[in-house]
Amino acid sequence: MMRRRSIPQNQDLTIDAIQEHNILHVPPQALHGRRRSSVAFSLDSNNAHNSLRRNSLRTVQFSMALRKHSVAKTELPKPKVENTYKLGPDQWGKFRQHQVENVIKNVFEVHLKDSQYDPEKSGSLACELSAEIKTRVKALEFKRYRIVVNVILGQNKEQGVEVSSRCLWDANTDNFASYNYHNSSIFATGMVYGVYFE
Repeated sequence: MMRRRSIPQNQDLTIDAIQEHNILHVPPQALHGRRRSSVAFSLDSNNAHNSLRRNSLRTVQFSMALRKHSVAKTELPKPKVENTYKLGPDQWGKFRQHQVENVIKNVFEVHLKDSQYDPEKSGSLACELSAEIKTRVKALEFKRYRIVVNVILGQNKEQGVEVSSRCLWDANTDNFASYNYHNSSIFATGMVYGVYFE
């Protein structure tokens, strides 16, 4: 059975006092006005260290939350913008399929011109190609359009491959562009979807 010893009431709660006793019962007066009636630490299972660590982490988290709250109060208010009541793009602002196809074609011809198929690198290459296509299509500034890019790479062995996709969208505003590229070792299919965001 483990003995419980208490710290004298006039002694402060310090690490030395905790380490001095194996099992420690702390009176409320030693906690300097805290509301807990007693705290028990067990040094055999590192409970004292873990409890002190938890309390210090709570203090840090609480102070960080206060700091965030005070910063949020000092931020400037966002400017109010009137609603445009636009339900569709302007005629010149629509997704232009032929321009996007040219972007896909240029990216494929620059990056895949002399490439050989490598199954280990094809996944990362497809991600790089889709990221570059997306960046270039966004530079065309189709306002209020969400751009989705999909690139498929494979080894060219004169096999038949079919790629299909289905989308639910508004045919008056939304559109897509695709381009197929192949050389002696690799084939690539790039698809870009432009979905208007009302």
